Amino acid sequence: MLQTEQRTLGASDIALPALGIGTWSWGDTAFWNYGQDYTQDDIVKAYKACLDAGLNFFDTAEIYGQGASERILGDCMREVGEPIVIATKFAPLPLRLSARTLFQALDDSLERLGVEHIDLYQIHWPYTFIQMNALMDALAEVVRKGKVRAVGVSNYSANQMRKAHARLARHDIPLVSNQVHYSLLHRHPESNGVLDACRELNITLIAYSPLEQGLLTGKYSVNAETIPTIRGPRRLSPAFSLRQRRKMEPLLGYSSR
Repeated sequence: MLQTEQRTLGASDIALPALGIGTWSWGDTAFWNYGQDYTQDDIVKAYKACLDAGLNFFDTAEIYGQGASERILGDCMREVGEPIVIATKFAPLPLRLSARTLFQALDDSLERLGVEHIDLYQIHWPYTFIQMNALMDALAEVVRKGKVRAVGVSNYSANQMRKAHARLARHDIPLVSNQVHYSLLHRHPESNGVLDACRELNITLIAYSPLEQGLLTGKYSVNAETIPTIRGPRRLSPAFSLRQRRKMEPLLGYSSR
């Protein structure tokens, strides 16, 4: 495994490579065409390539592929046998009306992954039907039980993040991360206060969709000799329209030089 630049996750003792690997597509048939365009064998090869490049931080969630992503990540980890840093998420879905549902959800994630603890456990998005304080108290409890090393949130505004940080502080537990949409085409965290609040509170901003679901890779450039078929819901996205991709050509041309 190559040595890569390491960063500390917020106020925790967890060291991570500067680049992490998102696993939304692992096992997801509805959005990413798992089983048609690629298989678990392809994922295992990608997993090994990541480790060879020194990238051992993997982010998943219980709703990715309805649990398939966590199971596949666990399979890869056991097959290769090298230690990795795992982040996953609790989804406050409509039928979950109590913060205590987090305890069973965490146990289910632990079982699917085949591990005894999660390095980073996150609330997937803010949810009005479960009080934030109750969710933060539940996160503090699973940390005390040794099932989770560090806790974070996802899709939280600057104000929501401050409130979560303050509630966890009552338990002497830091909020170490906020995972938000952030890319060259989506720079809202720079203007909506999230990035500033992260810097102020020593919270790591984890960017999801930094390549805009593949749009910024150049794979779908209109100037490419062969343009791959845009599959799944992305084909209906205005961002992937021919007009928008033509507008992006100067950006993609600059990034390739």
